[in-house]
Amino acid sequence: MSEILINIFSIFSFIIIFLFSYLGYGIFFLNKIFKSNLEIDLGQIGLLGIFLLINISYLSNFVIPHNYFHNIIILMVGLILFFINFKKFKMQDIKLIFLLILLTITFFFISKNHDDFPYYHLPLALHLFENKITIGSGLLNYGYRHHSSILFLNSLTFLPYIKYYLFNLPNYLILVFVNFILVKEILKNYHSKSFVLYLSLIFISIINIKFTRLSEYGTDLAGQILLIVIFLNFFKNISNRENINLIYFNAILLLITFSLKAYFILYFFLIPLTFYILQINPFSKKNFNNRLFIFAIIFFVLFFLQNFLSTGCLIYPITLTCFGDNYFWSLNISEVERMNTWLELWAKAGATPNFQVENAENYIKGINWIYQWLDIYFFNKVLDFILILIFINTVFYFLFKNEIHIDIKTKKLLNKFIIPFLFLIILFWFFKHPSLRYGGYFPISILIVLFAVNLYKKSKIKNKLNKNYLLKIKGILLITIIIFNLKNIVRINYEFGREDQYKFTNFPLFFVKEKKYKSLKLDNKQYLNITEGYCWATPSPCSNTKINARIISDYLFFEK
Repeated sequence: MSEILINIFSIFSFIIIFLFSYLGYGIFFLNKIFKSNLEIDLGQIGLLGIFLLINISYLSNFVIPHNYFHNIIILMVGLILFFINFKKFKMQDIKLIFLLILLTITFFFISKNHDDFPYYHLPLALHLFENKITIGSGLLNYGYRHHSSILFLNSLTFLPYIKYYLFNLPNYLILVFVNFILVKEILKNYHSKSFVLYLSLIFISIINIKFTRLSEYGTDLAGQILLIVIFLNFFKNISNRENINLIYFNAILLLITFSLKAYFILYFFLIPLTFYILQINPFSKKNFNNRLFIFAIIFFVLFFLQNFLSTGCLIYPITLTCFGDNYFWSLNISEVERMNTWLELWAKAGATPNFQVENAENYIKGINWIYQWLDIYFFNKVLDFILILIFINTVFYFLFKNEIHIDIKTKKLLNKFIIPFLFLIILFWFFKHPSLRYGGYFPISILIVLFAVNLYKKSKIKNKLNKNYLLKIKGILLITIIIFNLKNIVRINYEFGREDQYKFTNFPLFFVKEKKYKSLKLDNKQYLNITEGYCWATPSPCSNTKINARIISDYLFFEK
């Protein structure tokens, strides 16, 4: 029991330490890029910190591994920045985010991670921890090819004593920051009964009722949750003509989502759309943000370089961005095409852990796949999710149909711009990668919410707040917290009773498999570890087969 309590206390303490460090980087970035001309809350400052840390991790990986020394320095610098700027944070906000961590801590305790954890999440983060950039690492196995900035953030959490057990911290803090933003919007807008209040209430319910399993977050869900904040800021801009810096802040959030998964690039159209609606010229001397523009260029250079040096593609597995036949360390174009087909096949229900269609190329063409996708995936997962959304929106409609004020102008903008835009997003998602995990949760959610909004009749703003109205808001928040924790408590109890390797035996630490491996040397230096099956925590670089390599200017190059 004492060991369990020590582990829980240690994890909670490290969460708070990393939280302060993220906030330190966020306030530093805010001061340098926006010169304090952007008023944002503590949650959004935390997201700025995440963006800066992504860039730092990209850059430092070219020079040194993200080892214990590197990570301690990164953590300490963030803490110093936090305490230097401590007076800029409101104590009530610090208390609120502490409360949110206490209310959601059950979410962090898992015995089994995402299914891709042993395949490439942990091996890739461990590779970043143990090695500086390795050119051609995509040749080792499929896992080293899938780029996501969340894995770079994961590698920064490896510390002495706690090792890799804070692996899920970035996903967790993103959830905490988003919840904080939504709570602050509720507190700020409940008097006005505005559209922003409605969106904040309904989305805090959706994400905390539906997405309660941290093991399902992987590298995808955090980006979809961030889109909630992006759209919330968008609606604030078009309805209240907020500071132009809020548009640029949204651009930073979009860069984060893009670095998590490249398919979020479609949402970048929101930025020019916002400028168009508000009739703002972003290139005028008054509006142009030189510092942010330079920083965005640096980000794209680092992002594309990281992708290119591991696979030979600027964005893997988009073949148009690949140069595989030109470099000895890059993937062949035929291999990229094969993997692109496989990923699309998986998303279109042509492959599962139990079977695979015979002719993959023919199956994914046109609408050949739709019948099987409907049978295997739509009626099992998509429909369930849609029914949950319809239920939540129905409840909100009957609770707030006479309370929430949604003006005619906002409705017109939604119908003219946003709903068509979301339809295009869903069409692309449906015909290219129709899996909820691959970007489907958010556009379906927001589209159903906006359709429900159109059912609301025009209402006058009532300044007087009756007790029933406030009770409804408090009731929704209370029920959401209860459901969130009940689902996680039930899950934790189940994980104590599992009969497989993932049974909780060292609560609250998750299971990591130790594997035997064979080391290969090059110029008397260990350069590759061979193991069977998934690499798990095998020292990196790790592969299932022998791969030839060269050492050029102290950098390791794998070759095909």
